Amino acid sequence: MVADFRGKERREFLRFDYNEPVRYRLIKMKKDTTISSGLMDAISKNLSASGILFVTNVGKEPEVSSLVILDLDFKTTNVCQEIEERALVVDNKLVGKVVRIEDNDDGTCGVGVAFVKKTDSLAAQLRGIEKRPNRR
Repeated sequence: MVADFRGKERREFLRFDYNEPVRYRLIKMKKDTTISSGLMDAISKNLSASGILFVTNVGKEPEVSSLVILDLDFKTTNVCQEIEERALVVDNKLVGKVVRIEDNDDGTCGVGVAFVKKTDSLAAQLRGIEKRPNRR
């Protein structure tokens, strides 16, 4: 059943179709150490200045509220300038927080990620992430 939504659009930015490969790492921060997972592959579906939706295999998806570092070629997109103005970029990669997981019926799931804003309090903690020891 398709919902008939007629309310006001709540998104601040338009989403653009963006079907490209994405690689990401899960990040966990502890005192003076940052622990990251190995690189995981996904395929993006759409992108905006505030976030991205990508698809990955069930069982490989991050948990809601997880921090991720996204390796994607956002500089070639229509929203590049808006992303760079708002989002925290560390070592040429976007930092985001998983805000939703949607199960698909084909063994995959959609992962909604909101980019961490440069002005977020979390941004100050993450700015030095590339300088911290990295355990895998």
